[in-house]
Amino acid sequence: MNQSSFEKATLKEKVYIVLEQGREISSRQFLYYNIKLYMLHDFFAEIWYIPSSNKIDKVETLILDEVLSIYRNDFDISSLLK
Repeated sequence: MNQSSFEKATLKEKVYIVLEQGREISSRQFLYYNIKLYMLHDFFAEIWYIPSSNKIDKVETLILDEVLSIYRNDFDISSLLK
């Protein structure tokens, strides 16, 4: 599945695809959300979860530049620079 067809799916379908086919690579907190970052095929997706209501609010796709900007402190690439 590519990013374009993924973005056309319903929220329920997106959640299923991410949890079944994605690989969790990071997580973060933002306001009242627990956000988990997944890698799918050739793109990234975040699941935005609200613990207080036990609800997934949205699933967002990201490009690599956005991932590197948002999660820059979570990845150590120093060994690649040697």
